[in-house]
Amino acid sequence: MKRLALILVLLLLGTAVIANNAERLLLYHFDPTRVSPAEAGEPRLREVTQNGLVLWVADPAPGHPTILYFHGNAGNLALRTGRFGKFLDRGYGLAAMAYPGSSGSTGEQSTDAFDAHARAVYDTLSGPVVIYGESLGTGVAVTLAARTAPVALVLEAPFTSIRDMARVMYPQLGDLVDRLPNLWPSETQIAASTAPLLILHGARDALIPVDMARDMRTASGARDKTLFVVKGAGHQNVWQPAAQRVLYHFLDRF
Repeated sequence: MKRLALILVLLLLGTAVIANNAERLLLYHFDPTRVSPAEAGEPRLREVTQNGLVLWVADPAPGHPTILYFHGNAGNLALRTGRFGKFLDRGYGLAAMAYPGSSGSTGEQSTDAFDAHARAVYDTLSGPVVIYGESLGTGVAVTLAARTAPVALVLEAPFTSIRDMARVMYPQLGDLVDRLPNLWPSETQIAASTAPLLILHGARDALIPVDMARDMRTASGARDKTLFVVKGAGHQNVWQPAAQRVLYHFLDRF
């Protein structure tokens, strides 16, 4: 409730600086702890830095794409080590970007900054690239996919926009939500992406309603688009065996 009250005050005051503070309060809850891939148990990955960002990277096996991975707003890269290892087991390359404030990365925390960093990382990659967004990272992923030409786009627990999410999470704010900047309007932006699309979403996601995933599928500009709703899954346990089978079947096409 204290966070809600503070956000309410910030929105009421309504200056650009205060709006940015509201953005950080609403969205960014990263773990800043820097852990090397080897310390996390995955020596096949190497850590590099780019413009203050920490990246975990690995080259693809011949004939395989690189997965450009944008994580959610909880934890850090080390928390995703297990799934990164499974990508490497199947020969996919990886470029996992830690946002400013996560995993030792530094810099400005804003949607514009994250989008700019994502494009800079994308531009360093060669060969086929699959953009993968997880929860908060789906906003970054959709923005990037709409402006580039990945071979595929994967969204895990996507939202339609941050304004829509604020309405779900903080219904007490009412029309004040409209004072938020138009943060990651993914439902609008995904219309510009024609990359084959796979959406994974938990049937029991209590944070991001599964209807948002359905709306994202409908809005996508892709002709090849699939939504897989994971039975019994919530927001944080989408990566169940059934979802992994669907994901790998999709990725192996590229």
